[in-house]
Amino acid sequence: ADILSKMALPAGTDSISIPRITTGSDVAAQTADNAATTTTDMVTTSVTAPVRTISGYENVSLQLVEQSPLAGGIDRMIFADLMAAYDYRLNVAVINGVGTAGDLLGLLNTIGIGTVTYTSGTPTAAEFSNAFAKALSTVAKNRYMGAEAIVLHPSIWYGLVGLSDTAGRPVVVPTANGPFNAVGVNGAPGAAQGPVGNILGVPAYLDPAIPAVSTALPAIISSFSDTYLFESGMKTRVLPDVLSANLTIRFQLYGYAAIAARYPAGIAKIT
Repeated sequence: ADILSKMALPAGTDSISIPRITTGSDVAAQTADNAATTTTDMVTTSVTAPVRTISGYENVSLQLVEQSPLAGGIDRMIFADLMAAYDYRLNVAVINGVGTAGDLLGLLNTIGIGTVTYTSGTPTAAEFSNAFAKALSTVAKNRYMGAEAIVLHPSIWYGLVGLSDTAGRPVVVPTANGPFNAVGVNGAPGAAQGPVGNILGVPAYLDPAIPAVSTALPAIISSFSDTYLFESGMKTRVLPDVLSANLTIRFQLYGYAAIAARYPAGIAKIT
């Protein structure tokens, strides 16, 4: 979610429409002086993103709130946990949301993206490299712009880190090793998420929220700035009256978000 184009969600709306060009302008050489010139008007449309709500709550006894010896208060721990869950669920939706039943439409389910399929019982570095190169090519030839990043599950990244060439040398080595002729570079050994290095020179990010799809863990290659994520920010409430008869307090967190992929051709997935 953090490498998309992030914008504040406007108040007072349940959907956002942003423009996109489906057919660009065109020019041509003038055949001779004073001859007619050629032009093609651009064709525009829009991408509409419905605003979705993400929410959760915890019901806690009044006794736990008032008598807890926890430094900083039990409420601080509860809201921290709700915020972490909110971030995780938003990230899952950005990656693989189905777009129905109140869910965001995630990158993997956006219509019009490219797909590269790679299957191997005994994966090799050369096969990995070939699959990523195909996905990078898919973005470049369909979007006419280079991919900005590769996002993959830690299992795939560390599977690649564990591979060696025919001489037994690892194909992904730490930056400190002075990489030479490496398939990838590991800039954050042991990381679980975020930027970790590069694959074929393209920045690589880990995201453990990538879900298994039919037992496969897809990787996403994209010009990520083409996709806009609108967020309201988290909102919190403490509701003492909902279950007051039981001396129960409700801690609630919610927020609004919308996602719009302007150019699906700039997205490719490897499965």
